[in-house]
Amino acid sequence: MIKAVIFDLDGTLAYTLEDLRTGMNLMLEEMGYPLRSTQDILDAVNCGSIEFVRKSLPEEHWGNDELVKKCHDCYAAHYTNHYLDKTVLYDGIEETVLEMKKKGLKLAVLSNKSDGHTNDITKKLFPDGTFEHIQGFMPEFPTKPDPTSALYIAEKFGCEPKEILYVGDSNVDMETARNAGFFACGCTWGYRSVDILIQSGAMALVNKAKELLMLI
Repeated sequence: MIKAVIFDLDGTLAYTLEDLRTGMNLMLEEMGYPLRSTQDILDAVNCGSIEFVRKSLPEEHWGNDELVKKCHDCYAAHYTNHYLDKTVLYDGIEETVLEMKKKGLKLAVLSNKSDGHTNDITKKLFPDGTFEHIQGFMPEFPTKPDPTSALYIAEKFGCEPKEILYVGDSNVDMETARNAGFFACGCTWGYRSVDILIQSGAMALVNKAKELLMLI
């Protein structure tokens, strides 16, 4: 029996690509590097903001950690000013999440995006108190697909792994769920293909948010 649901943020709850691109290109312009297309952003996103910045720089700079850190700080400042310009919840997400809450499920958000941005965006897109736990990247936790953060949430909720539905749009999410022993559900409206979701271990696929209610 499912007692809790953990959601990824980008590409799962919310469409965020345009604002990610804005923040990244403002940094690249300021630092004197070529700008990135939406497809470039799509290809680079998933493994946390440090790696997102690294992969958005010209490849010859990927090994320069000092430069990556400087560019990351610049990106974070720009993104903070633009992260809700065009970011929106996907169709049916708010209604579905609130219906889950009404049914008594414990709800969480787990993202590789910075913890500050994850909390700010989630709290501005959803009514107060929707989620019992919201967590982005923090230095004391490894990034997904390492299951440490996911299992921390399970312990905080007092749930066994088999009692948790994990919803995400990427291979990183499916691998996180499988590594933690959760039920892995892939949403097809996000940033990765159905084939990638299946290959990375999705146990179910949903095409619309309301279909999640059939899994609980």
